[in-house]
Amino acid sequence: MYKIELSANPEKLKARFLALKKPEDIAELLEVSYKDFVYWIYRTPEKYRYVSFTIPKKHGTPRYIDAPNNNIKILQQKLNYILQIVFSPKYCVHGFTNGRSVVTNARKHVGRRYVLNIDLKDFFPSIHFGRVRGMFMGKPYNLPSKVATFLAHLCCYKKVLPQGAPTSPVISNMICAKMDSELQRLAASNRCSYTRYADDISFSTSKHSFPSALATINDLGQVEVGKELVRIITENGFQIHPEKIWLRRKDRRQEVTGIIVNERTNLPRKFTNNIRAMLHAWEKYGLESAQKHFEEKFDKKHRAPWKKKPRFQDVLKGKIEYLGMVKGKESSTYLRFLDQLGRLAPKLTGGRGTPQDLLFRRYQALLKSDDPQGRGYLLQSLLHDVFTFLNVTIEKSFTRNRNGEQIDGAFIFEGWHYIVECRWREKVSDIRQVDGLLGQVLRSGKQTMGVFFSINGWSQNVPTLLKQNPSKSIILMHGDDFHALLSQKISLDKLLKGKISELNLKSEPFISAEEIIKKDDT
Repeated sequence: MYKIELSANPEKLKARFLALKKPEDIAELLEVSYKDFVYWIYRTPEKYRYVSFTIPKKHGTPRYIDAPNNNIKILQQKLNYILQIVFSPKYCVHGFTNGRSVVTNARKHVGRRYVLNIDLKDFFPSIHFGRVRGMFMGKPYNLPSKVATFLAHLCCYKKVLPQGAPTSPVISNMICAKMDSELQRLAASNRCSYTRYADDISFSTSKHSFPSALATINDLGQVEVGKELVRIITENGFQIHPEKIWLRRKDRRQEVTGIIVNERTNLPRKFTNNIRAMLHAWEKYGLESAQKHFEEKFDKKHRAPWKKKPRFQDVLKGKIEYLGMVKGKESSTYLRFLDQLGRLAPKLTGGRGTPQDLLFRRYQALLKSDDPQGRGYLLQSLLHDVFTFLNVTIEKSFTRNRNGEQIDGAFIFEGWHYIVECRWREKVSDIRQVDGLLGQVLRSGKQTMGVFFSINGWSQNVPTLLKQNPSKSIILMHGDDFHALLSQKISLDKLLKGKISELNLKSEPFISAEEIIKKDDT
């Protein structure tokens, strides 16, 4: 059994590839004997070279997969490594390219007025033996015909590029290089951005009308691809899939490679809800039951016959990490899910910091949010998770009095009930918002107080007016107090006791965490 790793450095491998003169040189480059090389790609019976199977696509049609046997696979893995060194894909190419992904592909189209998506039909089967051989013989590789023939035989199966071979992705990008250049020029001439991820082609623009050279919408509301775009794709040996053409304005949901791009890179709500449901199932029913339920109801993915079903926890972690890749690793949603996963299985999130570190990072992410409504709900969720982590019994948002009153949250501390009102708006809160909380407290039991939590604080007259109220049942909490709590400068116990003491003894509804810390130090 030959090793996959090659001993020569990248510079030597590139030079030796471009200097190939005869088939024996290929075997030497791949560090295998010429006898084995010839036997594996020519003399091994065709039925033993690959294992063929189908995987249903999203819409039910079969996707044909041809996976090479171990010997051919090792040769292809070595050649793939060399071709990745030799070939430099254009910046518009994001598929099968180191450092690029579906996310980098989608980011090129964020916030545009129009987004056009096109799929190429039968992408890998369209790249046949003759095209691969001709590509190696042409510029810039200029390899001899016999060498190109051997390489094409190594990369092809049944005269086409097999989906399932390690070399197929890089070969497809090499074949598409000319088409990418032409489409890039077409996009630039029409003030559009162009990217390709495998067989997914995307154009976007912020022009008032979409360029007719690329696509138009007919009287029936159907998208018709422009003649110049069709010509370039056809002349490069590909066909547009007639059922996979979309042109969307910014007032509709725009997607590129499955990622929403209207304002920022995001994922459909269904994806986030799926993660939330998986975490809930694990927490409520246990890992074994969650795994079984997932396999029966949701794991519809078809795999190679020899592949085992993945563990539930690995699938869940993969989904969370993908969400972080799309939304950003400082996304409060990502950090909240990561925190929940860490509490269920600490080993899965090793190296990401303590649970309190993750809570603090979630808060920092919220501070950067430019979605006022969304961050308000996320703040309530974060507050709940912080109190839960600190072993304080807390209720999430609920309604009471026949749904006439909305309570943001409530918790119990030293036998007293505290109703929480969360505020996060650009303007500081005024006494009217505080009076709303006061009314809720007065309509509650005798051992009830209120915590008015406002990230940006309150107007100057709020503490003065609260001092005039005889009930003395509201304490104020600022964003800086929460920051001190999450950064572990003060404990929740000390923070609440300090505020309650200030209210009871001095009739002051507010004392900052910083002042409490100073008092404790003296």
